[in-house]
Amino acid sequence: MYKDAYDLEVTCASDAALQAYLAGIRCALRFDRPGIDELQEAVGHDEEFALAHATLSRQLFIHGFKDASKPHMEKAVSLAKQVTPRERRAITTMDQVARFDPRAIETVQAHVNEYPRDVFVLAFLLGPFGMLAFSGQPDWCQQNLELLKKTQPFYREDDWWHITTRGFFAAESGQLVLGRRECERAWSIDRNGNCAHTLTHLYFEADAGHEGREFLDNWMLEFGDESDMRHHMHWHVSLLDLEDGVTGEDIYKLYAGELDHHVCDPMPLTTFSDNASFLWRSYLSGVAVPTSTCDDLWDYAEQHYPRYGFGFADIHRIMAAALHPNATRHTECVQHLRQASQDSGSKLAENLVTYAQGFRAYRNAKYDEAAELLAPVVADSVLLGGSNPQRRIIEDTYLAACLRAGRRAEARSVVVGRNRKNSKNDQEILQGVTTHA
Repeated sequence: MYKDAYDLEVTCASDAALQAYLAGIRCALRFDRPGIDELQEAVGHDEEFALAHATLSRQLFIHGFKDASKPHMEKAVSLAKQVTPRERRAITTMDQVARFDPRAIETVQAHVNEYPRDVFVLAFLLGPFGMLAFSGQPDWCQQNLELLKKTQPFYREDDWWHITTRGFFAAESGQLVLGRRECERAWSIDRNGNCAHTLTHLYFEADAGHEGREFLDNWMLEFGDESDMRHHMHWHVSLLDLEDGVTGEDIYKLYAGELDHHVCDPMPLTTFSDNASFLWRSYLSGVAVPTSTCDDLWDYAEQHYPRYGFGFADIHRIMAAALHPNATRHTECVQHLRQASQDSGSKLAENLVTYAQGFRAYRNAKYDEAAELLAPVVADSVLLGGSNPQRRIIEDTYLAACLRAGRRAEARSVVVGRNRKNSKNDQEILQGVTTHA
C-alpha cells in the first residue's frame, strides 16, 4: 500500500502514479499552479486511481473547467468501493461539494474529525474562500481558528501549509504579532504563492504599506511570471496604491495590463471578485469605468456565475450591475437577488438586496440614500466570507457615501472604529472630517 506525505494510505497501481498525484496536491496547496497537469499524469499512469480522479475533478471545477471535471468525478465515484474508507469518504466530500449538496459541510467536518491529516480536504473548510467562510455564519473566522488549533497536533512543526493558514487567521483576527511570526516562518520554509499571499494580508492588516510594497515588488520580479497568484497579487498592489493615496486613474492601466481576464484568468472566482472590486474601488476614487469594460465584466459573471445564491459571487455581481450605465442590469440583478432571498430566507440573502440598492444609489449620486441603506448592514459584511480587505469594500462604500453626503460624524465613526493609524488615506479622511466638524 502506498502512502502520501501525511502517512495516509493511497490506493494506486504504481509509484509513478503516486508521485504525480502528490505533485498535484502540492501544487493545489501552494497556489502557484493548479496541479491539473500533474493529476492528469497520475490518472494517465493509473486509469483506476480513484482519489486522483476526484482530486483532478475538484481542481478542474474550481479553475473554471466544469464540463471537463464531471467525467473524472463520475469515474472516482464508480471506483470508490475499491479504495480505503478514508479515500472513499474524501471522494464523497468532493462529489457533494461539486454538486452543492447542502450536506457537504457536515460531511467534510466529519471527515476532518476522523482524518485530521487529510490536508486537501481540510483545506475545503479553511481560508477566506473555504466552506466555513461561505457558510453564512458570523463566527466563521473564529471557527477557522478553533479548527486550526484542534488539528495542529496532527501536523509537523514545520508544515508550511498549516503554519501559513494559522498566520492568515491570526492577522485577520487582529493578532498581528502572532500573525507576523507565523507568516514569516511559513515563507522561510517554502516560498510559494500561498505563503506570499498570506504575508501580503499581514502587511495590509498591520498597515505596513511600505513593507508590503517592497515585498510585492520583489515577489513579482522573482515569481510573478510563474505563479497563478500573479493576478491576485496585482490586486493587492492596487490596494496598497489606494492606501498610499494614489488615484484610481493613475492605477487604472493596471487593469488593462494585468487584471483583465483576457490577459490573466487563473481562477474564475478570484478573477471576478478581484476585477469587480478593483473597478468599483476605482469608481469610488472618482474614475469613470468605460462601458465596454462594464459589458465585459457583466458577460464574465454571466458565463461563470449564471445562478444567484452564492453570496460572495453575488456581491461582486452587484458591483458589476451598479457600475453598468444600463440600469436594466441593476433591475435584473435585484429581481434575482429578491428571488434568492425568498428561496433561502437567510440574513445574507436579504442583505444582498440592500447592498444592491445602496451601491446603485451611490452610482446615481444619491449619497444620502446610499448611506441610509448601507448603515444597518455594514457590520453584516462578515457573512459574505472572503478576507478583511475583500469584505471591507462594503464599509468603504458606506464611508464614501457619508463623505459625499457631508455626514461627517458617521464618516469619522467608521475611520476611528477601524483604528488604522498607519493608513495615510484614513488619517487624511479623519483630519478632514475633524477639521470641518
